[in-house]
Amino acid sequence: MLKPRLKLLTLIILTLSSVSIAQDTARIVTENIHIPQLNRDRSLRIYLPAGYTSSKQKYPVIYMHDGQNLFSGTKDPAFSWYIDSLLKTYPAKKQAIIVGINNGPNRIMEYNAWDSKYGKQEGVAYTDFIVKTLKPHIDSTYRTLKDAKHTVISGSSMGGLISMYAAVKYPQVFGTAGVFSPSFWIAPDMYKMVSTEKPITKNRFFLACGDQEGDEASYVARMDSLLSAKGFDRGHVPAPLILKDAKHNEAQWRKAFAVFYAWWIKQ
Repeated sequence: MLKPRLKLLTLIILTLSSVSIAQDTARIVTENIHIPQLNRDRSLRIYLPAGYTSSKQKYPVIYMHDGQNLFSGTKDPAFSWYIDSLLKTYPAKKQAIIVGINNGPNRIMEYNAWDSKYGKQEGVAYTDFIVKTLKPHIDSTYRTLKDAKHTVISGSSMGGLISMYAAVKYPQVFGTAGVFSPSFWIAPDMYKMVSTEKPITKNRFFLACGDQEGDEASYVARMDSLLSAKGFDRGHVPAPLILKDAKHNEAQWRKAFAVFYAWWIKQ
């Protein structure tokens, strides 16, 4: 029989262990970061999987735009992708760190690498910020798998456009791009860039949109054809996901991201 003091000590240890386990659930942390390339500040929302604190596991990272809309707790639930809820359905070894970069008042310019009728492009500097400032910060602060195979960039609408641009410009950094309802119409030079850049055909691109988005499906099909002509096979660029009766909104991107994540995590 345990002596009273030993019993008390054992009880304390078990209690502290239980508290530690209970607190080590999936969570979202927030940070502020300076964008030296654009001389402005931005907020981050970072999803850390359950078990992150108590384990030594390293995780792949998905960098995403429009961070305000990615997780539960948005002001209007209709505008959330609920990515945190989706990832919680996967075991810890199949989860990723999600780095959500909040958008700002210059969203259209930041998410475009070419000038448009909406203003001068800021996408080149914004992409360089992710590659040269944000990624080194995330890799030094969190336990990440740093190689391109485990580094993804993803977004929707203008965020889809800048994700495509970033993955083509920095294929050695981003091994996969999740490109949802990309606004290729605003930047036709995106097609020219894909046609002229030397491809890394081991990289992956996932294209998706709804069938109720005007000509979006035709823009996506054109990009798919270009990637095929550059030598990408269906193992690396699956046939575009065209969701039936889906419009240009978060409800569609929530569904598309779930399909994308299930495909990507198997790689």
